[in-house]
Parts: sequence; C-alpha cells; structure tokens
Amino acid sequence: MQLHLQWHKARLKFLDLLIITLIGERDVSFTRLASVLTNQSSLVNLRRIQRFFAQYTINFDSIARLLVAISPVKPPYRLSLDRTHWCFGGVEFNILCLTIVADKVSLPVLWLMLNKAGNSDTQERKELLLNYVRLFGSETIDYLMADREFVGDAWFGFLAKLNIRYCIRLRANFWINYSHKPPVKLFWLFNNLPLNRGRHLEKPVLLANQYIYLSGMKIINDKNKIEFLIVATYYFDPLAFNVYAQRWSIECFFKALKSAGFQIENTHLKDHERLSKLLAIVAIAFTWVYIVGEYNNAITPIEIKTHQRRACSIFRYGLDQFNKALKHDDQIVLKYIQLLTCT
Repeated sequence: MQLHLQWHKARLKFLDLLIITLIGERDVSFTRLASVLTNQSSLVNLRRIQRFFAQYTINFDSIARLLVAISPVKPPYRLSLDRTHWCFGGVEFNILCLTIVADKVSLPVLWLMLNKAGNSDTQERKELLLNYVRLFGSETIDYLMADREFVGDAWFGFLAKLNIRYCIRLRANFWINYSHKPPVKLFWLFNNLPLNRGRHLEKPVLLANQYIYLSGMKIINDKNKIEFLIVATYYFDPLAFNVYAQRWSIECFFKALKSAGFQIENTHLKDHERLSKLLAIVAIAFTWVYIVGEYNNAITPIEIKTHQRRACSIFRYGLDQFNKALKHDDQIVLKYIQLLTCT
C-alpha cells in the first residue's frame, strides 16, 4: 500500500488496523469498529475514525491502482458495470460501480456516487469508463458487461469509438431495423425459438444509429414466466451468453458489501465524499478477503454440493478463514500478511 498510496507511515498503520478490524467485525458501524480498534477507550477510537473520514483526503486514482495491482486476475479483464442503491434516514445512496470479474464474483476498481435516485445516465457512465481508460488503458479490457439499464445510441457509439467489446442485455420491446424490412420489436427475431435455445444473428442490425450483433433466447424467469434474454455485442460472438452470464458476478460483490459481508447499509454516513472513502476501505478489505479465500481454496478446496455448486463462495471462505486465524492462529496471520504484501 505504501507503493501505491504513498501515505505517512502512521496513516498507513491506521488504515491497516481499520481494515483488519472491519474484516473481524464484518460491519462498517463506526461504533462497533471503535469498540475493538485499539486498547484505548471506545470514545477515543471513535473520534479517531471520525477524523479520518472527515479530514483526510483520499486519492481515488491511487486506490484504483492499488486494487488492480493486488488483484489475482490478470489483464485483459472482463469488466462488469452496474449500480447498487439503498436508502437510510431519508437519504438515497446510489453508487455506480465498475468491477473486474474474478471467480463468480467481481473485484471493485472504480465507483461514482450519484447525487440522485434512479438510473445512471450516459454521461455518468462515460465518466466512469473514461477514468478507467485513463488509468489502465482500453487495451486492458476484454469485455464490458452490463444489464438493461446501460443502453442507448450515444452509449453504444461511445463504446464503439473506444473499440471496447461489450455484451449488454437489451429490452425485448426495443424497435430495430432488420434486413431492409419495416422496424420490428427485438423479441420478434427470437419469438419462434423453443425454450433455452439460443440464436446468434450473423448479420448486424441497426438499433437507433448503431449497428450491433444480437444473440437471443426464450427463458423462464424467477416468476415462472417466459421472457427474452437478448444481448447486444460489438462483434459477432457465438459465446455471447457465456460472456453475459459473468455479469452476475457484480451482484455477488454487492451482496458481499451488504448482508453477506460488511453490512455497508449500516453506515450512518450521509455525506457522499465520506461514503466514497468508506467504500474504498471496504474495497481493499473485500479484495484481501478474496485473496485469502483463493489461497485457502487452493490448499483445501471448498466442498461441492450435490447441485454441483460450492458450499460457500470464495469470498465467504476467505472471510471465515481470515477471522479464524485472527482469533486463534498468529502463525497463519503471518502467512496471510506475507500473501497480501507479496513477500
């Protein structure tokens, strides 16, 4: 962290301590963190934490470089773009996130606090992605995946201009121009398919002013109703559904931020800048835990259940093993320190 953040040693020591405490407590509540941060009084610890978030300026470019540097995933990356939100005390928290797809979860890189409720707009998405390109280059992007919120003529044109491959789900009721025929709704192109049978159109179609390639199928949704899964890609790609399936990894990250991990919804912060700082701390903690989980899974693999899925995620495995070591085994903690510091 010293290499990428270049903070004063005392400040780095505090950051280390705060992250370890966050992992141990599995909760972002300042009061709860202050109760165990050091052997000083909870009030002293609480004031120290509050001063850090109120007064210390964080360079989020440096945080992004740190997160990418410690990530076990190597470029080119598959990126997932999505938004998470919640409401506390009448305040809307709405965060646009860009993550690197790992093993059934996403690792955070960049985020943008939206000063509004509802969907992001094209300019906000552009800002986030241009920031990534400025820091890491478009050549590090293998695919960008996103859901139905992240569509539009200007957005697709922007991605094409940067030559970024994308795999983005479309709404089935979009109108398109296809094969010199009158415009039709998207679902019409896939309406005659049997359930779960995919079709990949080898010729591009015109959506607004952008030519895109389409892959689609009929599926049964979680409400037991038929719906269409239609994804747009920059190039013809017969593996489009496999690529798009990895978009879900960002939902696993959001779940780990909230109920399955660090309970970020418990924060009483209402200032967006301070909340962004908290998310930076949580992002480092999340990545550390994932690295520990991956390390332990290589030694003792997670049990595979009869439904052929893991008994728990890599993140949850790492979180449990990290906390077990903190409470019971200083030697394992030293191993984790060496792992996380690449020594």
